[in-house]
Amino acid sequence: MTEEYGIPARMEHYACMVDLFGRAGRLSEAFKTIQNMPFSPDAGVWGTLLGACRVHGNVELAEVASKHLFKLDPQNSGYYILL
Repeated sequence: MTEEYGIPARMEHYACMVDLFGRAGRLSEAFKTIQNMPFSPDAGVWGTLLGACRVHGNVELAEVASKHLFKLDPQNSGYYILL
């Protein structure tokens, strides 16, 4: 997308990639995608990772994602439900 068409990747594109990796159970790749983003991930990206952690039972990575979520959006009760 970026190389062939010159379209810069936005937050939504990274969130989609995290979601795809998460659904496939490739949580480490989803986390690496977040770490390599050229800008700071928002609560939606971390929430996507947290949801994937819940589905696949990865407690350690869920703790990392939840810490970021609670810093970015502590009032959102949906994240507490995912935990």
